Amino acid sequence: MSVAHDTVNKIIADVLTKQKIERVWFVGCGGSLTGFWPGKYFLDCEANHLAVGYMTSNEFVHATPEAVGKNSVVILASQQGNTAETVEAARVAQQKGAATIGLVYTPETPLCKYSDYTINYQWARYPEKVDPAQQKAAYSLWLAVEILKQTEGYACYDAMISAFSQFAGVVNHAQQQVKEDALRFAEQWKDEKVIYMMGSGPSYGAAHQESICILLEMQWIHSASIHSGEYFHGPFEITEPGTPFILLQSAGRTRPLDERAIRFIERYQGKLQCIDVEKLDIAALPASVKEYFCGLLHNCVLDVYNLALATARNHPLTTRRYMWKVEY
Repeated sequence: MSVAHDTVNKIIADVLTKQKIERVWFVGCGGSLTGFWPGKYFLDCEANHLAVGYMTSNEFVHATPEAVGKNSVVILASQQGNTAETVEAARVAQQKGAATIGLVYTPETPLCKYSDYTINYQWARYPEKVDPAQQKAAYSLWLAVEILKQTEGYACYDAMISAFSQFAGVVNHAQQQVKEDALRFAEQWKDEKVIYMMGSGPSYGAAHQESICILLEMQWIHSASIHSGEYFHGPFEITEPGTPFILLQSAGRTRPLDERAIRFIERYQGKLQCIDVEKLDIAALPASVKEYFCGLLHNCVLDVYNLALATARNHPLTTRRYMWKVEY
């Protein structure tokens, strides 16, 4: 077993010695919530009986679902372990009798106090290397797979474990592959005042994360995340020559949604940056599960583009106007 596999296997096995698992909630703020998309999407697609929730922390606190209770698992994340809304959400979940699993980068922090189980994930700012199978978003998928395996069973479990073992190689190759394109992109897009993010299925969470955490938070570029399937139900009306879109094209069942959006944007001469995982070695992973790694791969590849864009704009990814600086 890998470190991550061993960790989640033991946690879920221990939870099941104390309770059933009938409901799973993924709870966090900002990137810590969008990082849970791979796990949420997997369970939405594969679970027959498990109920799945996905909520921002403060909404979980103020509008706590009645179903949260003894047979629930609430999975929460906070990079520094001190996001006040997430700490309070963990306290509320624990108070209602749910098992709580906290994902943190910084150990011995407030979220750990209200987490029955704690996972310390790896994080580093690109180009520093970490194991992509031990990053926060990867752990959301690990946990989802393990919960399904130990409750309902999962026929592709071995393929999933194999895919995780190959994932670092796929990521390393993909990051090297896009370096030149990232520099071109940064030069051509550095002066954009608004950039729309698009994606679907397994990669929609990565699109949402890029919009709110990178473009809005770290680069101060106006942005919105648009689901490829929803594009034709309102948002496509803003498309005209030069309208900037970054589309994260998946290799999964929702790929036709992305392809339809690409055809329309190209037809009406929008400015399009497409990042297609099928051109980034996703096919090296087992065919039965590769779909579930699309968003994880997009996250890792976007790191390369984000650094290039920040450098070209002379606007470091660490720049903030309000976050951690004023009371909010």
